Amino acid sequence: MIAYAPYLILLLPLLAAVSIRLFLYPFPRISVSVSTLACLGSFMGSMALLFWGSSLGQGIVPALPWIEWGGFRANFGILGDPLARGMAALVSGVAFLVHLYSIGYLEKDPCRSRFFAELSLFVFSMLGIVLADNLISMFIFWELVGLSSYLLIGFWVERPAAGAAANKAFLVNRIGDFGFILGILGAWALFGSVTFADLPGRAAASSPGWAVTAVGLGLFCGCLGKSAQFPLHVWLPDSMEGPTPVSSLLHAATMVVAGVYMLVRVLPILEMSQATMMTIAWIGGWMTLLPALLACQQNDIKRILAYSTGVAGPAMYHLTTHAFFKCLLFLAAGSVIHGCHDEQDIWKMGGLGKRMPFTAFVTILGTLALCGIPPLSGFWSKDAIFAATAHHPGLAAVSMGAGFFTSFFMLRMILVAFGGEPKNDAARHAHEGSIFLTAPMALLAVLTLVGGLLPVESYLHFQHPEAHETWTLWISLLVALAGFVPAYFLYRQATKDPISIPVLREKFYVDEIYQRVFVSPQDAFARLTDAFEGWVVRGFLVRGSGVVARASGQGLRLVQCGQVQIYAAVFILGVFLLLGWLWRQG
Repeated sequence: MIAYAPYLILLLPLLAAVSIRLFLYPFPRISVSVSTLACLGSFMGSMALLFWGSSLGQGIVPALPWIEWGGFRANFGILGDPLARGMAALVSGVAFLVHLYSIGYLEKDPCRSRFFAELSLFVFSMLGIVLADNLISMFIFWELVGLSSYLLIGFWVERPAAGAAANKAFLVNRIGDFGFILGILGAWALFGSVTFADLPGRAAASSPGWAVTAVGLGLFCGCLGKSAQFPLHVWLPDSMEGPTPVSSLLHAATMVVAGVYMLVRVLPILEMSQATMMTIAWIGGWMTLLPALLACQQNDIKRILAYSTGVAGPAMYHLTTHAFFKCLLFLAAGSVIHGCHDEQDIWKMGGLGKRMPFTAFVTILGTLALCGIPPLSGFWSKDAIFAATAHHPGLAAVSMGAGFFTSFFMLRMILVAFGGEPKNDAARHAHEGSIFLTAPMALLAVLTLVGGLLPVESYLHFQHPEAHETWTLWISLLVALAGFVPAYFLYRQATKDPISIPVLREKFYVDEIYQRVFVSPQDAFARLTDAFEGWVVRGFLVRGSGVVARASGQGLRLVQCGQVQIYAAVFILGVFLLLGWLWRQG
């Protein structure tokens, strides 16, 4: 029976989502319970597979026939290798904690049933990505993740900003997905298969060339959108318009890591092209530094943490440990927002360390892990990244620069929000949340403490990039300290931001550039086509033909007067005209 367990792991959240929307929507408490228990069931099944599913090997059950067209054939199967099992446990585990947190966070929201239905759909979609055994199946779930994230980001439909953020995330991701589709088609044309089990052998038997580079870059485009990498990174900060539990899922163990997971699956293709690998390395390096710079001038507590997501490296080891402390930080931010009555501006907080000591503690813990302070979970993976970039001076400099600015903006956030004195009534009356908010944070705090010591590599079946060395420990500490020191002296007693850099506050004007270069011309073209449709199609063709027909009818009505004498006169006139025509012809 264990061979069929992955299908149960995958389908439980889907069954919860469908049952809530069809039958349980009027019953919020039952909906919440069904969604949470379904996620718990998926997590328990994933953990069972992680520890006792090694006998399954690479495949779970015989794949189901799905698509047959000419020489192309694709089956629907589920992977059971250690990487898939480990990622399924990670995704379902973090999702379960977010479910628990959401019970308290959305306790008074009248649309809880809809939220938990959409949350279950999100979990189902993400589990589908990590368990898919081929690129086509992965792409189907990939699009479902995009759909469910659109629904969750725009959950508060009464807020125009939430709707705009959801549309932005959906549209920007479609750009990357177009490249992903081309990459999948190219992989099939080049290697004759899109199944992950076949790709290593097929890729090894092929010769490197421009076609392999094109396929690799196409697949990487999918990662650019889903993992919010430059130049498709602009949707991620705006996604903070959704509820905080959604932000936690997007940034910790689901949407933004889906692209990284996909790259690991197609690594045999990527490794065939040095150009592709260097492109990925430099874009990834730039996206560690760019968000860290931008976060230094952000005031929204969730947006600050959103920009710290770019600091997560592309290694699976770092992805795993990153999930613990990043989810912890977002849940702590949600606790702050909940305790301050929906206030998100850190400059309107202050003094929260005394009023919310537990949240302050876990925020500091998550910050130290994010900055790579030993022995927390973030250090072990960040240490590996420093070691891996040691042979590339440019990438090493970018990594250290990102580490410096990360330490700077995280301590800035802590000092402004948790230090000093309260700056308004919301901060003065701040309080810790219920057990549903604090318990998930406590569990994640424990994982943040010990996560780096867990045998993650053996379960996820990959090699640590480099052995831990003393020099990487000192580099990590010095980089973090270098960022902490100026932040401490600048913000320990600050009542307003002493640094004002408009180009960072406006995010290098990337949104404005996209607005001018892409959005405004598209809007102008849309207005032009609308005018053409209004004046030419509807005005001239549709209404014009109607006017002609109506005028013709009015003219004919003059003949149809109902007088017999008139009809006889017209008949006689017609006879004379006909006779005249015949006479001329003869």
